[in-house]
Amino acid sequence: MRLLCPFCQKAITVPDSEAGKAVRCPECSQQFAAPQLFSPTASSPDLSMTPPPPAEPPPSELFTPSSPYQRERERLMPVPPELPQLPAADVELSGYKRLKSITLDPTWLRWVAPVAVTLAFFLTFFNWDGSYPGGHAAYTQNAWEAMYGGLSVDPVAEKAMQEEKDLRERVHMNWWLVPFLLLLFPTLIVAWAGPIVELGKVKLPPGIQDVWQFRPIALGALFVVLILFLLAQWASGFGLQRAVREKAEETLWKQKQDATTPEEIRKWEINVGRMIGSYQVHTTTWLRLAVLMNLLAVLAALGEVGLQLRGQKPPPRAGVMW
Repeated sequence: MRLLCPFCQKAITVPDSEAGKAVRCPECSQQFAAPQLFSPTASSPDLSMTPPPPAEPPPSELFTPSSPYQRERERLMPVPPELPQLPAADVELSGYKRLKSITLDPTWLRWVAPVAVTLAFFLTFFNWDGSYPGGHAAYTQNAWEAMYGGLSVDPVAEKAMQEEKDLRERVHMNWWLVPFLLLLFPTLIVAWAGPIVELGKVKLPPGIQDVWQFRPIALGALFVVLILFLLAQWASGFGLQRAVREKAEETLWKQKQDATTPEEIRKWEINVGRMIGSYQVHTTTWLRLAVLMNLLAVLAALGEVGLQLRGQKPPPRAGVMW
């Protein structure tokens, strides 16, 4: 028999043997109750030995609630079996012809956090900030160099600018990156432990097995702490950015001392900004991708926690209709 799925509003075919049972839609995988097949009323009982029926009453009294005809009719009608409650039709779904949806399924969700944090780890070896005069990388820092106050120098740019010695003396450690990079390693281990144990069916020791159910919560907490450290470092500025500002302010310190009016102070700030701008110091796209990967890992970990709290309920779906 042909039915209309109450969830995705698509026509599906259900075997007649499944009538009156709970079936699953092949399009959206949602479960609903299939209606009963129509069957003729059971054959009338043999009335040959019963006395003839009394004269038929007027039509207005034939099917009143208290009439014998109505009671006999209700007695002969088959009692339908109890079916699961069907979802009510949503009038807002009418008029839509296409539906694209995705299920928050743990079979693929468990891979998002490990892959995202792995990509974030590899991005730490790319330049996160630097000086790019004319669009060329003159002095740059990746996450590890920024942590301990290191610097990468382009030989051609150094011949033109000759700023390496001065900048190296001014570049200092970025303390927010220390806990970020140190926590990145245990977070990688915890993130990959989930899919490896589930797919490999690894038998855990009793002590670890007792706390294994809290792994998604612990992983989500680690990701939140990581992204907070990373955002704090980004907001406070990296060592190379602070070094260039320090150099500009030191070069123009006499002009600042001589500034006594608001106009002269404003002029000093403009000159400092022009000097900083000549270095073209800014963060890079690699840093933004690292933040994005950490944010994606946080959302994936929170999704795992949400599915764990749902228990045996079906996973939620998100869809677009047009």
